[in-house]
Amino acid sequence: MRKKIIVFSFIMVFMNSVAAISQETESRKVVLSELIQTALSENPQIKAAEEEWQASLEKIPQVKSLPDPMLSYAHFGQSVETRLGPQRNKISISQIFPFFGKLSIKGDVASSHASIFEYQYHAVKADVILKLKQAFFSLYWFDKAIKISQEEKEVLQRLARIAQKKYETGQATQQDVLKAHLEISKVLDKILALKQGRKAVIARMNSLLNKPPDIYIGEVEEIDIPDFQVELNELYEWAKESRPELIKVQHLIAKNKKSLKLAKKNYLPDFRIMFDYIDIGGGTTASPEDGRNAWMGSIGINIPIWRKRLRAAEAEEATKIKASESLYRNMENETLSWINELFFEVKTGEEQINLYEYSLLPQAEQSFKASEIGYLAGRVDFLNLLESERMVLMVKIGYFKAISNLSKSLARLERIVGKDVLSRPEGESVKPEALFLPELPDNLDANKKVNGTNIKNKIKQGAKENE
Repeated sequence: MRKKIIVFSFIMVFMNSVAAISQETESRKVVLSELIQTALSENPQIKAAEEEWQASLEKIPQVKSLPDPMLSYAHFGQSVETRLGPQRNKISISQIFPFFGKLSIKGDVASSHASIFEYQYHAVKADVILKLKQAFFSLYWFDKAIKISQEEKEVLQRLARIAQKKYETGQATQQDVLKAHLEISKVLDKILALKQGRKAVIARMNSLLNKPPDIYIGEVEEIDIPDFQVELNELYEWAKESRPELIKVQHLIAKNKKSLKLAKKNYLPDFRIMFDYIDIGGGTTASPEDGRNAWMGSIGINIPIWRKRLRAAEAEEATKIKASESLYRNMENETLSWINELFFEVKTGEEQINLYEYSLLPQAEQSFKASEIGYLAGRVDFLNLLESERMVLMVKIGYFKAISNLSKSLARLERIVGKDVLSRPEGESVKPEALFLPELPDNLDANKKVNGTNIKNKIKQGAKENE
């Protein structure tokens, strides 16, 4: 009996521990920085780009090395008779030495080529991070939209109960009750669509994390409202210094210039040093050197006389330099154009958020309160009350959509510039308020103030607390 009690106690403790761990895991919000670290270490596209870069580094010692020496053997089918005896075998070894400076230039060309792959790797990393951020910010909006829609459903259920009570007392028609239930059905359909959209974003995010598409991702962390304080000219300069694609083309230009230098070096000859060892058989003389083996050293050079080929190679490299310089100018122009467009897109997004916070949200809340009180007093019909409630929903979802869009625009701007563009002093981050639909009591009193503090006061109060 005691054993059974001990086993049962152990099982209960284990189950409680598992439940506690599971609850802690579910309640913990997904952090963007952790997702980025996972993508950088697990994404196969990033791994492939890094391996290509590492492979290109292995090319440098190859091109800087001397070519392999040549060893050859010859057998005299018919011996050549010499003073010391007949020649029977010959062993030769030779080594080519490129003209002075050629190997170092080849190493420089390979190094620049490796740098191209290096910044291609950085560009791939930046692309993956951008896609991950965009998916994260989309997930943030879906989480907010689902939460607001669920609260809207609760508000509509309360309004339906109020309409039902007024219908039972003869103060409203049955049509008000039916309209409320119809709106609840619409919201339920909206929640289903939002959840399906969230699943699609999760599948896209999991592909970037090298995970199966159906792995669940919980609610994401709160997003700070970006504090963008950088001037346009600063962004131009940062992009020229930091954008991987621009640096990649700079290394391409450097590679082509070094290749041109190498092409000019090809007008100069390479050297070949040779050593021959000859096996001589015993002769018929009485000389003490009879049958003594012989050796011979020699040096040779190639003669670059086919100037047409050399000039064509030189012209090819010169043309490549012009092409890469034109490519850089075009990419620089496109970069500055994108920065200009995204800069004003970010500024417009900031103004849009301010418009939501200080105008649209307070006005929508006030309109809903007035319609609610008017309906209770019999001065406003139920259709106008529902319209006011829908407006609050639309404005609040639009507010978080604006935050999501602004964050995406900043992510694209950072991708173009090649570095973090936010300038936010430590401890001065600003978070969006919990702008959700107000909860309505079952027994509404028209003389009582609904939802006490409006959105604008909440924002001001939050700003004071941050200060």
